[in-house]
Amino acid sequence: MKVFTIEQDPSTEEIAQVLRQEFSSGYSYRFFGIDQNRSIVVRKSEFVGAQISKNGNQVTVHAMSPNWLLSFLDPFLTGMNVIGTVFHAPLTKLEADLVTFLKSKYA
Repeated sequence: MKVFTIEQDPSTEEIAQVLRQEFSSGYSYRFFGIDQNRSIVVRKSEFVGAQISKNGNQVTVHAMSPNWLLSFLDPFLTGMNVIGTVFHAPLTKLEADLVTFLKSKYA
């Protein structure tokens, strides 16, 4: 999980729109939550995704499986060295790519 601050104060809808237009069309984007506490779920596959949450000027990007069952099994898979590495590497890369993109866009 990466937490950072941004200078601008875009809404989650604006961030999602910018991600759709400028980050990649190879991902799906949807919202999770209610009203101002909504998060953006970025999904590449059943195994690779991330959640972007915003609280004021603080942004949190958390790599996770967008599938709730796989997300639940993640602690068990990462505990198994070889299997965990196979599943965790793409998650870490997506998280880093999102943080880099959002920092360059809004910081």
